[in-house]
Amino acid sequence: MSHRKNLWLRAAVPATVLALALTACGGSDDDASDGADAQETEQSQEQDGDGDAQEDDAPEEDDASQEPSSGSFALGETAGPAPYEYSDATAQLEITVQKLEQGDIADVEAAGVFDAEDIAGQTPYYLYVDYQHVGGEELRYGRPGSELRTTLADGSYIPSVIMIGDLGIPGGCPASEEPDTLAEGEGFTDCDMFLVPEGAELGETVWTGADDSEFTWKLN
Repeated sequence: MSHRKNLWLRAAVPATVLALALTACGGSDDDASDGADAQETEQSQEQDGDGDAQEDDAPEEDDASQEPSSGSFALGETAGPAPYEYSDATAQLEITVQKLEQGDIADVEAAGVFDAEDIAGQTPYYLYVDYQHVGGEELRYGRPGSELRTTLADGSYIPSVIMIGDLGIPGGCPASEEPDTLAEGEGFTDCDMFLVPEGAELGETVWTGADDSEFTWKLN
């Protein structure tokens, strides 16, 4: 039994040494692999750092460019393109407040469409606005004139007179030209009538786009 035990011990020693040698060799491979991985990680971090630096150097987008545009214009000047939405359609419009004309209340009275006592002491004004469809979808029954808001010089709102057809007022608004459809490249001229109390005057008119952009025309 002793002889067999010695043989077993002798046989076990080389196996142990071989196992240790293989472990040492494996450790060497792992170390080399770890070194390569570390080098790749360093290079990756350096590249990431360079990318961050490039991103830091890149100019930031101007937030103001995302804001709705606004502006003030004189009569005859064109604003836009401005977004207009009606139903499911979206279009780009150019708006021009062409002119403001003062009328004679006597002509309004002569037309017989108002009671004389209702319009006594007032002055008629006629505001002409041109709308041009310059891009986007076709509008069907759109009414871009509804986005126009007019005020007196003191800032108070004044509504336009609702007109159906031609009221027959000399020098007044012609029959409405608002079309049922408005496609790119098409346009029309709208006319609004205002009855302004004596001693007051129109101040400005503002057209508001679908993005809340505002375009203002001074009327005095």
